Amino acid sequence: MNKQPQYIVVNGGKKKKKAVAPVPKTSAMDVDKDEDAWPSSLKEYVANAFSNCLPNMKNTLEAQLKAIIKQAKNTDMMDVIDWNSRDLPSACITTKNPNSVDLFHKQAKTGTKKTTSTIGNIELTPAEERKRQLRAMRFQNDAPATPAIVQPAKKKKKAFTPIVWGSEAEADINNVIVGTSTELEKPYFRLTSAADPATVRPLNILKKAFKMLRTKWREEGNYSYICEQFKSMRQDLTVQRIRTDFTVRVYETHARIALEKGDIGEYNQCQTQLKYLYEQNIPGCENEFLAYRILYMLFSQNQSDINAMLEEMCDVGLQNHAECVQHALMVRSALAKGNYHKFFRLYETAPNMGGYLLDQFVGRKRIDALIVICKAYKMGISLAYVAKELSFDSVKKLAKFLREHGIKQLASKSKDAMLDTKTALPILMAQSKNYNKVDIKGQI
Repeated sequence: MNKQPQYIVVNGGKKKKKAVAPVPKTSAMDVDKDEDAWPSSLKEYVANAFSNCLPNMKNTLEAQLKAIIKQAKNTDMMDVIDWNSRDLPSACITTKNPNSVDLFHKQAKTGTKKTTSTIGNIELTPAEERKRQLRAMRFQNDAPATPAIVQPAKKKKKAFTPIVWGSEAEADINNVIVGTSTELEKPYFRLTSAADPATVRPLNILKKAFKMLRTKWREEGNYSYICEQFKSMRQDLTVQRIRTDFTVRVYETHARIALEKGDIGEYNQCQTQLKYLYEQNIPGCENEFLAYRILYMLFSQNQSDINAMLEEMCDVGLQNHAECVQHALMVRSALAKGNYHKFFRLYETAPNMGGYLLDQFVGRKRIDALIVICKAYKMGISLAYVAKELSFDSVKKLAKFLREHGIKQLASKSKDAMLDTKTALPILMAQSKNYNKVDIKGQI
């Protein structure tokens, strides 16, 4: 007689992987016939919208999605908009996109789950809040006028923070919009609320405006007008999250114009954004602006950032960098060694627009060099020699520089005038203290 086994064999099936929710067919077919041409992030956006839709709001949601996608398609922004970060339409229970990277970073930063509502002392997670709202919907009348949504606890409004790409300020904008304005010129106003699409210019209009501004700058040279128009253009690019090679061209052009006019604060705001855009592998004149960045750090006397940059660049080697970057590194080396003779020769041969940045601190270095000269030549020295050494065009310009810094008496008024180094030294040392602080706007 065969004995029955003491156990029953059970074949456990493999666990099925959770499938990604497909885009609802009704929405996909109604919104756009070319669903296959959609970016994957847009498909996920539509799927997330329907999975978070209230039971009696599907028709409203479809209409909202149609309008959003149609506008993006008509303005060629389908592949430009960051659909993972864009908030869901208002017909959804929650407008926060579950794919948003900003949401993940904020939760990781606080180390706690983000709560949306409280009942007494009990905090609800977003998932619990959604279940609660759906449960409330089931107990409503058959034909309610509007869906009764349990509102989360009101939070205090935060002051609007200007957008800086690559920072948390970018996540504070609730909606990424697509502009509809066709105006080429637009005054700049600091945003204090969400931008109105009717006042924002889309990409094709911004390109026309950019071409017009470059022509006006060459013909008229009105910096206050050009600066305002470029700031307005940068704002339109930012609120639409347009980050392309065109964005880089706008910032590079504005930075060069600001350098030419000596507007270091505006230049550095452009440089800050360019650094972030280059890190996103968006093409542009990266070597040119890396050289400017090195020179700017020398101007701002930001030694810690200079050292950090040198560590990043040391593996490449000086000879392997572009010529403009090599020049900026040689300027840094000359100043670090106190080699003022070499510094002023490099000042005379600065490539691109590096000379405009060197102009910002060459006066400081001339004072430092004069102190060294006065200590070395205690019996006086020829003004002609000093003018050549400090890269002045003439003795007359050197004499003007000395008078502006309190040195009015020269040892001789003859053709070969001499600098009274003994008298000049204490005055120069007092003047050098005026350069200890640098007033900087838009610090990198």
